[in-house]
Amino acid sequence: MEKKVQFSPRFVNTRNVRSFAVLMDALMFAKSGHTDGDERLGCVWGRAGRGKTRTVQTWAANNDAVFIETVRSWSELDFLKKICLELGIRNPAGRRGKAFSDALDSLLINPRVMFFDEIERFGQKYLEIVRDLAKLSGGIFVLVGEEELPHLMRQNRRVWSRTYREMEFLPAEPSDVVSYINQTTGLKLSTEALAIFHGVSGGDIRIIRRDTINLVHVVNSMERTGDVTGETAKIACKAALKG
Repeated sequence: MEKKVQFSPRFVNTRNVRSFAVLMDALMFAKSGHTDGDERLGCVWGRAGRGKTRTVQTWAANNDAVFIETVRSWSELDFLKKICLELGIRNPAGRRGKAFSDALDSLLINPRVMFFDEIERFGQKYLEIVRDLAKLSGGIFVLVGEEELPHLMRQNRRVWSRTYREMEFLPAEPSDVVSYINQTTGLKLSTEALAIFHGVSGGDIRIIRRDTINLVHVVNSMERTGDVTGETAKIACKAALKG
């Protein structure tokens, strides 16, 4: 009996992942004193589904950085207390000024790269908190969000003038689809199947993942071998949409 195809989740090195690594290398290079000025902010943005959060979380985990996924109900004090907690400060202060000072002291003693996801939902006040921490600590702070984020940052000259690098997460390329499916399943796509998978996804890595999982079920049920055909791809994508 032929072995069944398995889906094995993996972090695939796509074009966006490589571009993000370049952005972080540039920010780290600037921090090491090779450039003049105090630019320490980064901006990473793009439409939902393009892999921003997973990419940033993976980099943060591998580089002892802090990743903060914001919550819409937070007040400014909640935001500062979350920063303190992620920096290892137990029992954060109940006043904004003290919480800010404690976070700053921690960053001065033990510098950490800081990522803030979906911060654009809070407007300018939260950007000012990040700007002040970046300016006073000299640390690296990267803001991550959707299409509204760079516009919001440009509206604040003091924030935008300190933004050293900007990167848009672009739609996944056909080569990304090939790599993702091959690395997670071992399957290879025919030219027609690749065109179908890429076209249906619209470059959304979440949709690519969904359709890949469904492809595994389809291939196993059909007990087919060899490259994935266009017919098989159509069945997988159509069934995934229904699901």
